[in-house]
Amino acid sequence: MAQAKRPRLSSNGSDASSLPLFCGFELTEKKVISLPASLGPVSAVSAWPTGKAGHFTADSTADKHAVFAVGTSHGCIALVYSDESTVVLENSGSSAVLQLLAKDSSAPASAISDAKPVPDVVAGDADGQVLVYVLGRVFSRNTLPAPISTLSADLNPNMPSSFSVGDMSGTIASCHAQDTLWRAQLDMGSQALPVVPGGADQRAAARLLDPTVNSACSVWLPDNHGLLTSYVLAASARGFIQLLSRGIPVHTIPLSTPCTSVCPGVFVASDISRELPGSSYTQAIVGDGSGQLLVLDNFELVPYAQVEYPIARIFSLPLRAFVGYDGPDVVVCATLSDTIYVLHQRKIVATYSAAFWPSAVDIVADFPGIGPAIVLVEPEALAGKSSSSSLHIISLRPLLDG
Repeated sequence: MAQAKRPRLSSNGSDASSLPLFCGFELTEKKVISLPASLGPVSAVSAWPTGKAGHFTADSTADKHAVFAVGTSHGCIALVYSDESTVVLENSGSSAVLQLLAKDSSAPASAISDAKPVPDVVAGDADGQVLVYVLGRVFSRNTLPAPISTLSADLNPNMPSSFSVGDMSGTIASCHAQDTLWRAQLDMGSQALPVVPGGADQRAAARLLDPTVNSACSVWLPDNHGLLTSYVLAASARGFIQLLSRGIPVHTIPLSTPCTSVCPGVFVASDISRELPGSSYTQAIVGDGSGQLLVLDNFELVPYAQVEYPIARIFSLPLRAFVGYDGPDVVVCATLSDTIYVLHQRKIVATYSAAFWPSAVDIVADFPGIGPAIVLVEPEALAGKSSSSSLHIISLRPLLDG
């Protein structure tokens, strides 16, 4: 069905000129947490409380704890606390953990003790299993057709406990702890896939046949009447992104290079961000294997920035996390290298080079005594280590111009 043209949002960022500008960020390694060797090699990490746009709250660490859910290639899942204590969750006997999502606890208040917080944890493994842990125990289990390739929280305030999950067969689903809400298969439909010339690298052609859901997130965009509507944005390794509403594809955008990561937020100035300053996920940023960053603004892609290395993961932090007022989100971009980029208003404002290639990356809203931070997982086999992986906490301190 043809989609009506929606009013275009401004993307020139001119209204940001009245705000104090960052002249950069100072990124400093503040803490290293060594993990028990018994856990095995860490393959996934998810921080709680989350620092991602749409979830940040100023008092989110009132209990003075940051928690990291870590999953390993041995199928072990553990909670690692900022005081370096570790709690291993119920052993489910699953295969390698590929994706993790730490969420606010859904347990009744009466069941939550005054001890250290225990967030809900969603884990996706190499067998296609999706396990939901509540208070450290397996609460539910679902299965998708192929290994899990992405997990993301649903930003719909009417469904705070739901999440999106994608797998390597092209299946995308919306779930909560008790059930699957809907399930769909990413498909270009009648739109042709990009054509690879006969003389081109055959590996490129093979990549276009890969149905893997590389990344997914929820985002709010205006409908035909200008009302904000919740969609799931899913990126296929076949070279397109698709917006779905309740499992039904409503808009598909072909890409020149397959997207590797998507992230919700507000990245360029728009009428919506001015009218609804508390709505922090009315756009999405899209990154690909060429290092290109684009912003999905009102169903259209607009250029944002270019980095040197292929993009692995993108995260966003609300400006309020640093300066106490609203504005375009800060972007943290992890690449397939040892380099992390920090961007704001289309500019690279800081880079950080680790001494290793991280096996997993996330951000935390407020690490006690440090503030907003990037979490890098150092693989156990690097830096001469043979016993355990470690978490490196990198602080983000803004440098303000004037």
